[in-house]
Parts: sequence; C-alpha cells; structure tokens
Amino acid sequence: MHELSLMASVMDIAQEELTRHGARRLTLLRIRHGVLDQVQPDAMRMAFEAMTAGTPHEGARLELVEEPLRLSCCMCGHQFSPENRNALYEPCPACGESVPFSVVGGEGIFLDHLEAE
Repeated sequence: MHELSLMASVMDIAQEELTRHGARRLTLLRIRHGVLDQVQPDAMRMAFEAMTAGTPHEGARLELVEEPLRLSCCMCGHQFSPENRNALYEPCPACGESVPFSVVGGEGIFLDHLEAE
C-alpha cells in the first residue's frame, strides 16, 4: 500500500506550510494525482484518516482530484488525451507514426491546495 507513504509525504509538506504560516489546524487538503500513478482513493482516505486521528487535524476534509493522461507525439508534437493507457503503445492519432510519446499530464502527485485555521 504505497498510499500510506504518499500520504505521509504530503502530510509532512502540509505541516511545513502550516508552520510557515502560523496555522495550527488543517481543515482541507486537496491532492492532485495522475492516472498513471495508480492511486487508490479509498486507501488514500484511510491513510489520511489514520494520520489525522487524535491530532488537531482530525476532521479535516480530503479532496482527491485525478488528472487525466495527456500525451504528446515525439514526431509531430500533437497533444491528446486518450481514453486509456493503451494509447502509449498505439500509433499517433494525428501522424500515424509508432514513436514514443511524452507524458505531459496525468503523472505525479501534488499538494494542490490546503486550508487551515
């Protein structure tokens, strides 16, 4: 369950921000994650609840936003958002070349927004 370590890292960053701004209690945490990261939302929520239980952050809301996959053809530069990951192995829909694509969206985990008091 890599979600536990992911949430621990996000909570460390959130705590640094709270300290930096003189806040004591987290009320909302929004995380953006790419579809390629295969984050399990239920596992992330469970990790969040476990890490905030019994702390001043208990009861804070967690919002998870999944970013869709976006690819760019290395041959023609065409950018597109495919329906599924299999597009990584299919020809470019614009030029038809079977070349690698660059991932330009849908990868990575980011602390997007937090609210505190």
